[in-house]
Amino acid sequence: MMPEPGDGSRGIKKIGVVAWSLLGTLLLFAAMGWVLLRFWIIGPPIVIAGAVIYVLNPVVAKLESRGVARWLGSCLSYAVLLGLLTLLGFLIIPPIADQGRELAENFPAIYDELVTDLENLAGGIGLTVELPSYGELQANITNNQGAFLTDQLAEITDITLNVLESLFLLILAPVIAFYVLLDLPTLRRKTMALIPQQHQAEAVHVARQLGQAIGGFLRGQVLVAFIVGAMTSFGFWLVGLPFWLLIGMIAGLLNIIPFVGPWVGGTLGVLVALATTDLQTALWTGLVALIVQQIDNHFVSPTVLRATVRLHPALIILGLIAGVSLGGFWGVVLTVPVMATIKITTGHFWRTRVLGQSWEEATKDFFVEYPTGETLSDRLRSQTDDSPETDSPGSNGE
Repeated sequence: MMPEPGDGSRGIKKIGVVAWSLLGTLLLFAAMGWVLLRFWIIGPPIVIAGAVIYVLNPVVAKLESRGVARWLGSCLSYAVLLGLLTLLGFLIIPPIADQGRELAENFPAIYDELVTDLENLAGGIGLTVELPSYGELQANITNNQGAFLTDQLAEITDITLNVLESLFLLILAPVIAFYVLLDLPTLRRKTMALIPQQHQAEAVHVARQLGQAIGGFLRGQVLVAFIVGAMTSFGFWLVGLPFWLLIGMIAGLLNIIPFVGPWVGGTLGVLVALATTDLQTALWTGLVALIVQQIDNHFVSPTVLRATVRLHPALIILGLIAGVSLGGFWGVVLTVPVMATIKITTGHFWRTRVLGQSWEEATKDFFVEYPTGETLSDRLRSQTDDSPETDSPGSNGE
């Protein structure tokens, strides 16, 4: 069958539209990246404010649907959040401070014991390793006291500036979040007014997927970090690890970054156990960290993060490396949300414009869901099987 006249020109026109659209999307992302790098100082407060908005907006919207004024719902939500954080601080900060002081007092002995263990371990496998003792470090500092004091003064200055910057961000971010939370419906309407009428429904659909991905990740990761920190602390206390709460909370806090928390907590726990107790406690500590990681991977995260964007672990690790090189700690925190945003926006465009899929067909390939009542084997299969034919259907935003 001969092609109808004009088929070739329509095909060329479609390819041109797709190519220019992809180029425009790449230029947009490049411009956004340039702006972020140039004005990175505003990045952390925006991130914190966005997290606060994603956490509190569902509560405020629920109260508003029941007749509570939005300003009152925002104030009540802030009051409850502040009360919970204050209660948590009273319960956790004092014992953490006590363990921190104890660790500082015993650090010389812990350091020397750990150096001895590492040297013996290296000697057992035929390696010669000589590490300075704590006394030798002190002697080196004394011999180079002038340079050391200069370096310490510069370091103290940097630490002071960082602390002041962090305090400023902690004060500024909630203020930004509060005003945005108050005017969020108005901001949405004004944003929609900037989009052509024929594309508004699609923009709402994509925005809903972004909100589900980013909001679910931010809310879920905070809850997962708290659960992991509690489980790790309890497990370390159970095996008799010194400084169990301090190390467990570090593991929980770092669990906000994928793949990092349990490994760092387990490594710190094993090192402290080797330096302060015995090999048996160190082995039990490593086992606790491994069990907590498996519980997190197979039960906690699939339950809390009901629907997450499908990102390959290798891509996440590469993204974390790029994030830490570009933006340090905040770059690492933003890695997964940024990767999810890029995947959803570019994937939606490619599947709907090039492959001709519907919005719902494009969406179900982005998300992996964990339905209620799903067995452990089903969860493991869904995590390891990437083929679209066996994926659980994702949310279509309806």
